[in-house]
Amino acid sequence: MQTTIAAEYLKRYRPEDDGVRFMPGLEFNLAGLPPLPDGILGDKVLRQNLRTALFKGPLTESTILAPQHSIDELNDIMQYFPWNFWDQLVLRATEGVSGLIPRQEYELLSFANAWLRWPEFMLDMQHRVGGLEGVVELGRRGRVPGSKINMLHIWCLGICSLLGRGVFLILGQEKPSEHVAELNTAMKFWEALAYGHRADGYLLGSQDRYTQRNLDEQWATRLVGSVDSLDNGASDFRSLMAAAELLAFYVHFDCRLGMMDLGPYILDNGNPVIVRNAFLREEVYPWAEPCDGLPYAMTFVLEIDAERAAIEELRCIDIGTLMTKPYDYVSGIVKGSVWVRDEWNSEPRQVSVGEARTLWYEQISDASLRIFNIFARTPRRHLIEQGAFVYCVGMIHPFLRELGIYDEIRDEYRLWDFDERVSRVYYELDRNQFARVTVPTKLFDPKDSAFALVPGGAGLWRSKYAYV
Repeated sequence: MQTTIAAEYLKRYRPEDDGVRFMPGLEFNLAGLPPLPDGILGDKVLRQNLRTALFKGPLTESTILAPQHSIDELNDIMQYFPWNFWDQLVLRATEGVSGLIPRQEYELLSFANAWLRWPEFMLDMQHRVGGLEGVVELGRRGRVPGSKINMLHIWCLGICSLLGRGVFLILGQEKPSEHVAELNTAMKFWEALAYGHRADGYLLGSQDRYTQRNLDEQWATRLVGSVDSLDNGASDFRSLMAAAELLAFYVHFDCRLGMMDLGPYILDNGNPVIVRNAFLREEVYPWAEPCDGLPYAMTFVLEIDAERAAIEELRCIDIGTLMTKPYDYVSGIVKGSVWVRDEWNSEPRQVSVGEARTLWYEQISDASLRIFNIFARTPRRHLIEQGAFVYCVGMIHPFLRELGIYDEIRDEYRLWDFDERVSRVYYELDRNQFARVTVPTKLFDPKDSAFALVPGGAGLWRSKYAYV
């Protein structure tokens, strides 16, 4: 028999339930939409105000394989995605603020570069895999533990394209009617990846009550069945997981690209199981040399006692983060297991908690300290540029690597270079607090939104052929 607390959190998965407000009193405001709360209720209200069926329910593959979006579909994306972005951003609180690394500056620079450069890479990949059907299959390849072909990286390809468009709209260097062809390219690529990866017909976890059950059934069964009591090893498990999380952040320049939480997988006793991936090594980043010799990824499988943690609602959001109300779930972890992926394409294998801590805890902790010291000695401009590449290269890199074309794209397209127009954006970052005040303010200003809709009369073919 389930406890009252467990039953309460499980109510969130009933179609009629409106969920719990994690941020009561806060609302998202965007032109043409009613005020939207966070969570399940916000998703419900938003769907009722969209033009097309794109976010209103599970999609079929025929919709995904359509060669392009209509203007109405693009505009639905332009309204659902910003709410989804806001819905996660408000939960992260101060995570995006760093005293060590200029996060907001490097993010803005990366968005601008992604917007101008990614569509070409996406078209190249789409052509090589035989069209959008091949892109769907590419998304399916990531349904294993320890893979960076995951919802976070896929989500980033979509939202960062829109944010880059927004940067140039705010600067007045682009109009909403321009680069429509590139916008369509980016959104179709993101959509096909998400459809293949999630395998439930939805494009975002917020459409399905914040679930990320994105593992093939065989892997989900193995991982959930691998957890064991932590009565004698809880401290080792938690300290190793915390050390791995910290290193994953440092390797990825203090951002979440090194993490991905999956689940919840609900047990018969009502407890949720979360599959947490931490990526400890990435050879394309020169500052990650201290991580040589570590596994590429560690996967922590954790069962949370729903009664002990008093869970009212649980969200595995699209940026790879587990959020609960109340917020402390770590004290409720009662069972766990550790898996490692030695290389990015090797078979995941289980390692005992004790062995994993003995083998890697000290090296993980040492690597974090060494990378911290590298960052502390790095000039500000270099930090901004390197951080930007973690986004605009790191987000698309797993897909290029999976297809075996990373080296070719790196050299042919000069992947690790900024577009000349983006280089000029660098000098705008600090001018009148552009990165820290102007852009964040205009992103969610309903009267002056960076997520401006595509005008109804715009041609789907339209790019921006002249800068005059």
